[in-house]
Amino acid sequence: MRRLYLRFYAALLGALLLFGVLALAAFEYHAQAQREEERAAWIDLAGGWAEPALEPLAEAEAPPARRLLAVAATLALLALLIGAAAHPVMRSLSRRLEALRAGVQAFGAGELGRRVPVQGRDEVAELAVAFNAAAARLEALVQAQRRLLANASHELRSPLARLKLALELLDGAAPAAAARHRAEIARNIAELDALIDELLLAARLQADAVSEAALQPVDLRALAAEEGAAAGARLDLPAELDPVPGDARLLRRALRNLLDNARRYAPGEPPQLTLRDGGDHVELRVADRGPGVPAAERERIFEPFHRLPGHAEHAGGVGLGLSLVRQIAAAHGGRVHCEDHPGGGACFVLWLPRQAPAAVAQPTSRASASR
Repeated sequence: MRRLYLRFYAALLGALLLFGVLALAAFEYHAQAQREEERAAWIDLAGGWAEPALEPLAEAEAPPARRLLAVAATLALLALLIGAAAHPVMRSLSRRLEALRAGVQAFGAGELGRRVPVQGRDEVAELAVAFNAAAARLEALVQAQRRLLANASHELRSPLARLKLALELLDGAAPAAAARHRAEIARNIAELDALIDELLLAARLQADAVSEAALQPVDLRALAAEEGAAAGARLDLPAELDPVPGDARLLRRALRNLLDNARRYAPGEPPQLTLRDGGDHVELRVADRGPGVPAAERERIFEPFHRLPGHAEHAGGVGLGLSLVRQIAAAHGGRVHCEDHPGGGACFVLWLPRQAPAAVAQPTSRASASR
């Protein structure tokens, strides 16, 4: 901060010096002009002649050196007064800048919870607010990545352990048992592949915002008809629907995850897929006749790797399906929630706006999962 002080006072003194030089030059110019006018008037009154001793103010004026010294002393006094008056303001400013610098250094050293105080309403306060917002975003992102990594390492162990056991049992097994072991190996490899694929997508959605350039007009009606037919769902689609801005690949993935989730928990009943035009938004509803979701769990099921009590790994899925749906919805400026399905079961509602967001950052407090 010492350099800031020096720059401020150097600029102040430079401005005062320039002002003093200009003021002295203007004073000399006007004084000389006044002397010439008075001398001309005196000569005119004297009939065209005048003795030097009688010229007015000729010897009463102070010499230029004395006037210059007086101007310099005045400037020095002004500099001291302005410096004394500016010191509290500069100290307050430098104190806030020092706190901001200390906060940035502490955050860079790993104190992710470090924030800086916001004081005043000037540019320094705006900078502190921007830093706190960025720090909160980065802290949430790092924590989300840590949770995702911890949960992923746990989820990877189960298929790897089953795969290792099946490989050990495969040696010397009878043909029928060997076939079962090969099927188990293939199933675990497919589960690992799906888990890695969803982990990579979740990490990308957490780290990046969906850019405006990636959002193109998407025919949701055609997309819903295609995915619904592939899942054997009952369809309730409008006759016509204007395209909505979005990333077709991500929206397809979100709808497919919802349909897979519905089939997993109600395998004997086809899911119901409904598409509605809400004017300023479009609503996709995927309903099933499964056991439903308790009210206390309707937010937690969107957390990574969270499963409902009593629904373990044998229910299928890798625990990231609904998490990805929420992240994809947020990337489009939308949202998703779970509600009761009349007559029994669960209904997942995906709400998408018609107005394209400029660039929507991903929520990092809690991402989202499969039931």
